[in-house]
Amino acid sequence: MLSEEIDRWTAVLRQRREVLAGRDPAEVAAIDAALERLQEGTFGQCQRCGAAISAGRMQAQPGAATCLACQELAERQRSFISLPVA
Repeated sequence: MLSEEIDRWTAVLRQRREVLAGRDPAEVAAIDAALERLQEGTFGQCQRCGAAISAGRMQAQPGAATCLACQELAERQRSFISLPVA
């Protein structure tokens, strides 16, 4: 990722963090993790499968740590686990 892109995403993430501070601790934590990934050079890369996270997903949710396919899989797994046992 180019330094201009890193600077732009850093500004976007910090602004979003400022807006959400005190209102959504989970989203603030996701943004902090995204800022760390920027520094590590893994921002925009799925933490589960390693694929690139789509630009649209990153625009909609800059703190996203997974691609849409992995996010959907994780949600299906959580809903399966939470099904009541007969």
